[in-house]
Amino acid sequence: MQAEAQGIQPMFAHLASESVDAVRIAEIAVSIWNAVGDALAPIIGQSGVDALIKRSIHMTRTAYPCLQTINDNALPSDGLAALGAVLAQQDCTEAIAVNDALLQNFHKVLSTLIGASLTERLLRPVWETPQAPMPRRKA
Repeated sequence: MQAEAQGIQPMFAHLASESVDAVRIAEIAVSIWNAVGDALAPIIGQSGVDALIKRSIHMTRTAYPCLQTINDNALPSDGLAALGAVLAQQDCTEAIAVNDALLQNFHKVLSTLIGASLTERLLRPVWETPQAPMPRRKA
């Protein structure tokens, strides 16, 4: 999907070349997920956003077993905190890959429900929000 390649993947692509720790990656990921929720909740409701995140986590668990530790019953209230904790425990490359896969699956599910064009319009502000510069990890 062209939109995915232009929107989602570049968000974390720069982190792979930076010396960033997994905790910072987890913080950025949770921030992005909060922005996704803020963008979509007025249209599909917070329970709709929570359901889509839950579905995305479920779809991504096979490829990334670390997500098995996120209890479906914890969502929505503690879901993002649980996701952040899981990402913070991974190495940097894995944390980036897990969140990228989650974002890709979320995008697919949302596009299936409301169409690719509307998905892009609703999420464009999230994808275009610049991330704060990454501090270099001390050697």
